[in-house]
Amino acid sequence: MSEAMARWLEEGKAVVKQQAFLMKRALDNTNLRDGLKYGSNMLCELRTGLLSPKNFYELYIMVADEMRHLEQYFLEEWKRGRRMVELYELVQHAGNIVPRLFLLITVGSVYIRSKEAPARDILKDLVEMCRGVQHPMRGLFLRNYLLQCARDKLPDIGSEYGSDVADGIDFLMHNFAEMNKLWVRMQHQGPVRDRERRERERLDLRILVGTNLVRLSNLEGIDADMYKTQVLPRILEQVISCKDQIAQQYLMEVIIQVFPDEFHLRTLEEFLATCPQLQSGVDVKAILVALMNRLAAFAKAEPAQIPSDVDMLAIFHSHVSKMTGSNTLELAASLDLQVALVNFALGFAPDRLDFVDQTLAVCAQLLQSNGETRLSGPAKHSTVQLLKTPLISNGQPLTILALPHYAGLMIYLPLESRSEVATLAVRMLLSSKTPVDSLLNFIQPLVKDVEEDGPNELDEEEMETEQNLIAALIHNFKSSDTDTQYAILVGARKHFGQGGPRRIKFTLVPMVVRALELAERVHEEEEGGGERAGTISAKKVFGFTLETIKGLASAEPVMALRLFLQASLIANKCGEDKIAYELVSQAFILYEDEVSDSKIQMELVLEAAGTLFLLNNLDPEDYDTLITNTTKHAARLLKKPDQCRAVYTCSHLFWNAGVKYEDGRTFQDGKRVLDCLQRSLKIADVCMQSSNNVNLFIEILDRYLYYYEAGNEKVTVKYIQVNQCSFS
Repeated sequence: MSEAMARWLEEGKAVVKQQAFLMKRALDNTNLRDGLKYGSNMLCELRTGLLSPKNFYELYIMVADEMRHLEQYFLEEWKRGRRMVELYELVQHAGNIVPRLFLLITVGSVYIRSKEAPARDILKDLVEMCRGVQHPMRGLFLRNYLLQCARDKLPDIGSEYGSDVADGIDFLMHNFAEMNKLWVRMQHQGPVRDRERRERERLDLRILVGTNLVRLSNLEGIDADMYKTQVLPRILEQVISCKDQIAQQYLMEVIIQVFPDEFHLRTLEEFLATCPQLQSGVDVKAILVALMNRLAAFAKAEPAQIPSDVDMLAIFHSHVSKMTGSNTLELAASLDLQVALVNFALGFAPDRLDFVDQTLAVCAQLLQSNGETRLSGPAKHSTVQLLKTPLISNGQPLTILALPHYAGLMIYLPLESRSEVATLAVRMLLSSKTPVDSLLNFIQPLVKDVEEDGPNELDEEEMETEQNLIAALIHNFKSSDTDTQYAILVGARKHFGQGGPRRIKFTLVPMVVRALELAERVHEEEEGGGERAGTISAKKVFGFTLETIKGLASAEPVMALRLFLQASLIANKCGEDKIAYELVSQAFILYEDEVSDSKIQMELVLEAAGTLFLLNNLDPEDYDTLITNTTKHAARLLKKPDQCRAVYTCSHLFWNAGVKYEDGRTFQDGKRVLDCLQRSLKIADVCMQSSNNVNLFIEILDRYLYYYEAGNEKVTVKYIQVNQCSFS
């Protein structure tokens, strides 16, 4: 945020705060005229065109929060006998259209609650009146405010405010259409050189448009037939007619996310028929994959709910074939769609290998019609993925290799790619019945509870001895090949994850250690340059590590927390700053939810501080978020001496030369360092009643001297002298 932008935002917030105070004071004195005047002045701040969408949203939230007081006053006025139609007409005297419409919506919300007029008529009037604001950003937030105020008053089946669900659909579709037009229009305002900035700003505002579809999905009166005939066609009409890549991409994904699976099954043909009509820049593959994944998960969870007359595989195959055969997609994009289709088929119906072979045949025909002899670039990569996907997903490599059209695709690949697929096939053959898996099956009574076991078959000492042996065994799960090592760990975790809380506290810890060692190995290979033998990435290994630690958290939260911190150090070492941030965040969640012992809390806060000080690859903003959270936890410790020591320890986090901004500046915030020291000094002063706590002042003085010598300009001689006087 630029300095000018920050100043404008602060000025706007100051005006809102002042006018809101005057408005509430006037309302407390039952002076409605002055209250509306001050409320209008407050709302005028939303007329600004100087703020970015994020900053405007911050100002809007502040204003919307204050408007609740005015809405409450209108409600009380109605309860005192005042007719809402009078207030509805009164607020329309506001001089400017932006505050006028915000006030009108606020009154309209109470007007609906009063039931003096049908909700349908009021909402229709409000949504039409909002057309008066055609500035894209102001119009979007105005209509979002309308949506927010009307969310619990929408016409629906069983609604106490009258009207039926058709009226609710009409209102939401009208508002959605207008908001989508405003959102799309943002792209065409301003010079061409700012196009990328406008696209980023539009993405920031997409949720405002999508909220209309969320509200539609929440209407209880909409059934599958109504969705198919009245809702989806109108939504898709808006999607197609807007002819905007960003809008089409987002809205198609929102449709998939917010409406029930049963609705998607009934409208699969209509939805897929829309995909070829989207703009050329839209990632159709991402849309189809999202829909396939959702329906596959639904079919797996609720197989009885799949209509017998809906053949999902056939429908998807038909439409994907039309898209790939239309010559509107590049070859790589067409092949990517087929990869997605194979993934869906193997996840939804793993026994339908005939369908997989049918897809392979389509791809072979596609390559032949394009006159390809040896693929390169993205098309080569897509074909390799198409051949590797069934090998990985099916788990029976011999069955896949025997498919009639599998080998036919191999001829289009260059030698190195054919070798890559062949190597994977060999690995799958070797790993389809690995020694590790056989061993774990053999020692299953030690790995998990079996049905023959009684609830107290082993005492704790015997259990501990056995599980320590298993933990030692895990350290011997080794392979020189990183992909094989990862496969071994994944397979082993499937067994150990079933061990229950008595066992996983022994078995999952060494699993995490082995995974972190593997992550470092993979990272070294990635950084080494040249051709790698393995395909697994360090990021994927860290994902496995994260899930393993989460599995341990239920049985041993403190150990899991410490493993999160340790893993973050390894992620930082490997340059995975986002993963390191996520790992520390998970540690804090665990601390807040599971750790209540004050002594352990003190230890963990200090360990977290020590860990964060070493995370020198974190983005400075992410680092700031984490250290601020750590300092808050330090200040909330139960015992005052612990608070004091933890807070002054956290001061070092704000004076960390290892964390650097992009321009080379180090993360050294002298003021926040001083704040920590001053806060610890106040806590130490409270502890002075006990002579045992005098040492706290000496420890704090030591920190003051350290920062003074380190060149912290905020720590001056004055503070050192004051600290000396505190215990002299």
